[in-house]
Amino acid sequence: MLVKRLNYFKHQFLQEQDFKDEQSYHVSMRRLHTRLFHSWGVADGLVVRKKNEREITIEPGIAIDGAGREIVLSEQVTRDIGSFDPDSHSFITISYGESHETADHHASGGVEGFTRTTETPEIAARRHQPPNDGSAISLARVHLNNLSHINHIDMGASFRKLANPVINPAAGWVRLAFKPVRLNPVKISGRRVRIGADDAEEYEFIVDEYSAYCDEGGARGSMSIPVPPGANRIVGFRIAGTTRGSVTVRLFRTGWNLQANTGEKTELLKETLRDPSFHKDVPVEAPLDESHALAVSVQAEGETNVWFVGAKFE
Repeated sequence: MLVKRLNYFKHQFLQEQDFKDEQSYHVSMRRLHTRLFHSWGVADGLVVRKKNEREITIEPGIAIDGAGREIVLSEQVTRDIGSFDPDSHSFITISYGESHETADHHASGGVEGFTRTTETPEIAARRHQPPNDGSAISLARVHLNNLSHINHIDMGASFRKLANPVINPAAGWVRLAFKPVRLNPVKISGRRVRIGADDAEEYEFIVDEYSAYCDEGGARGSMSIPVPPGANRIVGFRIAGTTRGSVTVRLFRTGWNLQANTGEKTELLKETLRDPSFHKDVPVEAPLDESHALAVSVQAEGETNVWFVGAKFE
């Protein structure tokens, strides 16, 4: 597809489509730049506040959608969300819209039309979180109590995505040698709980500068993966090594769950590797906020050497 812009010259006769093409060129190129060099989300303002037991307000602000279109809310907006079921929640979203104002209607000489197109932000309260494609930007999740009154407004990173430059210092791979902490046998009331197929004695990983090693007896251990400041999502995981048996890898999102107000241990993946020489690259899609951490657990059966663990963040 060729990109064309108007080229003016003396005595040129301009028609209606010429003026439309002039606008279209500048609008489309600006949106292309915004889409490629900035992520979609909230750019400024758009804070959601409780007004009373049933109503919320959305403060003025700007957002960018997945197509690079600017969504501008110039005045405070109030919405009633008391119609939702008790003990439920709703997602407050904003999206791009266009309309024609009555004041912009023009009629003269038998010709009529609208002289302006108004870019109108569309605010909605949804029962489910919108798709993660930028068609609608989630501003907050509002929790209702058993009377359908507003109990809590959550604007954490799990629900409210911020628009940032695509070049993010937090984005990319965190690479590290596997340095496990031994997981001791589990005991309840002094008695050992069966972990695997048998009650064979477990051996700890032998750790040197570059890798973690276990002998024929097998071993298990875990380690944390540091989350870079500013990262709001994990998008990939890698592990590499060698084995004469099998290696079971589990990745967890840990830390604190702000929404449930409790500790978190969510399994993001579980893979069993049996190739003598393995390099597993697994896509992982999970949001992160400032209270989350990551941990990887490895259970090796047979002589195994884990050389590399890595996670990719955005």
